[in-house]
Amino acid sequence: MSPALGLGVLVAITVVWGSTFVIVKDALDTIPASLLLAVRFTLAALALSWTGFDRRALVPALWLGLLAFVGFATQTVGLGITSASNAAFITGLSVVLTPVVAAVFWRRPLLGRDWVAATTGFVGLAIIATRDGLSAVNAGDLLILVTAVSYAVFIVYLGEVSGRVNANSLAFMQHLPMLALAWLWALPVVHVLPEVPARTWAAIAFLALVATAGVAVLQVHAQRVVPAHVAALVFGLEPVFAALFAYLLLGEQLGWRGLLGGALLVGSILYSQTGQARPSRKAPGGEDGTGGAPGPVGPSGQG
Repeated sequence: MSPALGLGVLVAITVVWGSTFVIVKDALDTIPASLLLAVRFTLAALALSWTGFDRRALVPALWLGLLAFVGFATQTVGLGITSASNAAFITGLSVVLTPVVAAVFWRRPLLGRDWVAATTGFVGLAIIATRDGLSAVNAGDLLILVTAVSYAVFIVYLGEVSGRVNANSLAFMQHLPMLALAWLWALPVVHVLPEVPARTWAAIAFLALVATAGVAVLQVHAQRVVPAHVAALVFGLEPVFAALFAYLLLGEQLGWRGLLGGALLVGSILYSQTGQARPSRKAPGGEDGTGGAPGPVGPSGQG
């Protein structure tokens, strides 16, 4: 794969991840969040099962699976309450929080730009969340803030363990605790499966096979030819694509305050990823580069 093609693939991946916020929010009208995640994780695990097991990845996969489950669960439930645009921008805060998490739990030094990025990001988040007044802040926004924190921990921990195990196996194995927890959560509503419409099944198939498993493979190959800092900048645009899809397909409008807050938040993400010597997010499917959502590849977004 050439560098130009690799860059194009990363842009396409970012567009796919941006679309998932709208797809999930729409699907939640016809399927409970727990059941959506259970089916999604199961399909993704089956699609990635060709990678096989790596005994060394057992403990890391359990921790990563737990972190990913918390991230996806809070994000999906939150999407049923707040707007897709809010969800995307708040989730994007995970990138800015990553060095803070690394400093708190792994005693890594914080750079000056980390403080600037984190402060700017939280100011942007505050503007977005309160653009219609303090009363507009809802439980969905707070749940997705939990998502951002869990994804940040996921990203840092993944960077600690991914070099010691087979990365492809880790991408598969982390889905096993994810699907187990999701099915436990979904047990009370599993009886509604026959009532799920074909349109929703198609959406879940896209989320699992394209936005998760397919991206896991493509991301690995693309990031072998695209520098990590360039990939990080591309992935930083995920909330922008999500907001665009939300505007076009759901009619969501940010208003001037939302646009200002979004610009500050995306700017903080991009700023935090430029000029750094340390590597960016690592993807569960690859050895280096930036990741998209625990998603599979990275927790960012729904990816």
